[in-house]
Amino acid sequence: MLNRRRFLATVGASACALTLSGAQAADFELGQHYKKVPNPKSGQSNKVTELFYYGCSHCYDLEDSVHDWLAAKPDSVTFERIPAVLDNPNWVFMAHVFYTAKFLGIEDDFHRAYFDAVHRDRKQVFSIDALADFVEPMGVSAKDYKAMFDSFQVKSAVSQARQLTNDYGINGVPAMVVNGQWLTDVPMAGSHDNLWEVVNTLLKK
Repeated sequence: MLNRRRFLATVGASACALTLSGAQAADFELGQHYKKVPNPKSGQSNKVTELFYYGCSHCYDLEDSVHDWLAAKPDSVTFERIPAVLDNPNWVFMAHVFYTAKFLGIEDDFHRAYFDAVHRDRKQVFSIDALADFVEPMGVSAKDYKAMFDSFQVKSAVSQARQLTNDYGINGVPAMVVNGQWLTDVPMAGSHDNLWEVVNTLLKK
């Protein structure tokens, strides 16, 4: 898990120490496998929110299981990605990266491709110029990319993501918030598989 204390300023560096809790899928306890968020949100029923950071290797490692869960989840359950914004300019930059792709309508093509580029391919796609080149095959011009990156729309979304990061008490990623009320992650759940068992259990609360 990538957290404030162990964050390395170089984007893409892994500063994550994963600790398994040994949880059993059939018996999840408040305070051990999940916890109440400090500032719960109303109107979030049947919703799972993933807090992530493109520079975190554990967020990347979780991508396959996120994909599998999304394919199996009920249609009534909604899923949203929010880039966590902790106290480092790299987190702010990467939040801009995410929302720029989202508002340009290329999130589905961009998200996994960018994760792969950073973690699997070790590409240095960490400047606006490099990112503009990266998205060109997705049908976005460099001019349009740069304009969106610096837009009020993206800046507002990043500000909201920062507020949600604080409201949900996010100190590390990846993390899952369920129904705007409950927070869990892999260290609390004990494994990738258990994480989704906890999420599915919390959706029923």
